[in-house]
Amino acid sequence: MTKLLKNELKKINLKNQIISLIVMNIVVLLLSIFTASLLADPTSEANSAGIAVQLGTSELALLITRAILIVWQAILIVQIIIEEYKTKTITVLFTYPYGKKQLILTKFLLIFLLTVAFAVFSILFQEVSIYLLSQRLTFVTFVQESIWSLIIVLLSNSCLGFLPLFIGMKNVSVIATVVSSLVIVVIGSNSQATPAGLLGIPIVSLFLGAVSVILMIVTYRSMLVKEI
Repeated sequence: MTKLLKNELKKINLKNQIISLIVMNIVVLLLSIFTASLLADPTSEANSAGIAVQLGTSELALLITRAILIVWQAILIVQIIIEEYKTKTITVLFTYPYGKKQLILTKFLLIFLLTVAFAVFSILFQEVSIYLLSQRLTFVTFVQESIWSLIIVLLSNSCLGFLPLFIGMKNVSVIATVVSSLVIVVIGSNSQATPAGLLGIPIVSLFLGAVSVILMIVTYRSMLVKEI
């Protein structure tokens, strides 16, 4: 399994992924701070329009981060699975001295591990950065969240990120995979139920994550019998 993971990891440029992740987090941090400063300014158009500040800076940063990571996971799915099925290069891998089940499960595991690792880094980066900035800047607000809540949401959203795989594998479509992730982001982030969005609610995230796991199992079984 370890050797398979290393082989799959070579197919993506991990260095570029890490650089992009760092840049993304810096942009999210700056965007969250800019939004906080804009809403804190009494002369800004946002305040004159009567827009209520419902989210703390840290909550806003996590909301944006969760949304981006779901799309990011969809892109990983495209790179590691969809494109290989689309170009039929997956048939070469099936000739390797590994079982088809093991190969597909390795791809799933790699995507999950990368997503969780990226999410952990992003959450730590945003939380620590905003906490430190909140000590210096009055308009930057840090809202402490339960560590268990963060872990539940992180793992559940990482499972939810596999939903685009179920949709994309129907017709082996790159576009369907990415677009479905965007739909999840729109529905999950723009909710009237809570300012943090549906994806930030542990019980909702657990439910959606469980549904995605079931669909992932269905997809896995269909991939085992799918004709290339």
